[in-house]
Amino acid sequence: MRTLFLISFILFFNFVSKGWATKSEITELVPILLFHGGGGGTPPVFKDMSTASQQLEGLGFPPEHIYQLHYPDSKDIADINQALKPQFETVFNRYPPSTQFDLMGHSLGHVVSLVSVAKLGLLPRIRKLIGLAGVIFGQLGSKPGLCEFEILAPYYCGDIFDLLIGTTQPPFILELLETHENEISQIEKCSLFSPDDGILNPYDSGAFEDGINVSIPRVHHLEFKSSPRVFFEMKKACF
Repeated sequence: MRTLFLISFILFFNFVSKGWATKSEITELVPILLFHGGGGGTPPVFKDMSTASQQLEGLGFPPEHIYQLHYPDSKDIADINQALKPQFETVFNRYPPSTQFDLMGHSLGHVVSLVSVAKLGLLPRIRKLIGLAGVIFGQLGSKPGLCEFEILAPYYCGDIFDLLIGTTQPPFILELLETHENEISQIEKCSLFSPDDGILNPYDSGAFEDGINVSIPRVHHLEFKSSPRVFFEMKKACF
């Protein structure tokens, strides 16, 4: 009888302890929202962030708190925000109101993540803004993919490309940073990019003066959402 009591007590204590640990973990963790890149008729496979989610999981981030958000990269900014709003609400409603979130965007997803939370009034809920070969401060050169063709541009290229391409000082980004200066200054910014990106020009378009900026040589643009080396460096620098 005494032995049975001891076993029952140990099992009960173990159950309660695990329950407390789980509760503590949930209230202290910071969920991660992933934003794909794209635009200009980019094939769906290049917009899949499953590899990024797998890399994060391999580094110890809990998979149940990693979310892939999707937006119509061929649409205007207003349409993108409209598509993202219910996704934000769904994810945010799963956590206490005090929970903060980390945003991680690849390529175009970097600027989309920042613009969307600013336009939707969600900046106070954001802890980190992480760019994987991200674009914030524009891109020199031509528009991506089918955006180059005038007859196809309306179907594959939203207004965000008109605002980002051909400049390294996009007025709409500068205005956003000025309008929300106090809120954005509270967000930790971490950007990873490569001189061997092969697509972005300048390759460090996602770098913030007040952020952590990491240049990783010998990494192509698309590898930034799948390379173990990139994610190892990301965890070391950004977390």
